[in-house]
Amino acid sequence: MPRDEILRKTKAVSQVLEALRNEHKQALISLQSAGGGADSCDTPAASDGKISTITYSLEQLELGVSEAQVGSERLCFRNGFG
Repeated sequence: MPRDEILRKTKAVSQVLEALRNEHKQALISLQSAGGGADSCDTPAASDGKISTITYSLEQLELGVSEAQVGSERLCFRNGFG
């Protein structure tokens, strides 16, 4: 696979991860401010479980975004791309 294609695909993946990260942030804010989200039948434990799951996913997305950015920067530097 050509280097410029690898760089393009890496940037595309990074953008998708950033979009997912933003969606997770909004979902987390919504859950925290609403005390459990749209389902008012949630128990505090269920709400805490949702918040915990989204928080974990958000952390993993943050890691993925960081790794994609670092990988892209390394590829650019190594290959003289700007």
